[in-house]
Amino acid sequence: MLEQSRQLEWLEADGRGGFAMGTAALIRTRRYHALLVAAPRAGGRVVLVSGFELALHTPAGKFALSSQEYQPGVVHPDGWKRIESFSATPWPRWVLRSEDGSALELELCSVRSTGETLVRAHLLAGGSARLELRPLLSGRDYHSLHHENPLFRFEPEKIDGTSG
Repeated sequence: MLEQSRQLEWLEADGRGGFAMGTAALIRTRRYHALLVAAPRAGGRVVLVSGFELALHTPAGKFALSSQEYQPGVVHPDGWKRIESFSATPWPRWVLRSEDGSALELELCSVRSTGETLVRAHLLAGGSARLELRPLLSGRDYHSLHHENPLFRFEPEKIDGTSG
């Protein structure tokens, strides 16, 4: 099942030169797989958000709903095992089910007028739950690979009296 769903790909174009693209397994297998690729200038594209780490916290525990491939054959965590179904139309949509019976619908959609990628999660079954989503930020040319950016600052910064 993993190998087959890694080969099924989806593409959401924003109509402005940008896109979101990935696999049915929610595992990025190519450098062009990303949640938000923007086209800020003619002919240039930049990966702003590579992907995300997703987990569902329920009274029964924490369940990974996403996976990352760190090198060929090394996939962690096991979120791909919780994919119950996938549909690419009208936009990518997954149903993910954890071992305690909790089910989550996940949808991705590129917005043509703004170039944004929307991620929508809806709890379909289960009691109380908390969704943890950690975006994997990038900022690289979409043809390049990105291993580390020592210039990226992770510390929050307070600007004009706002909290950050």
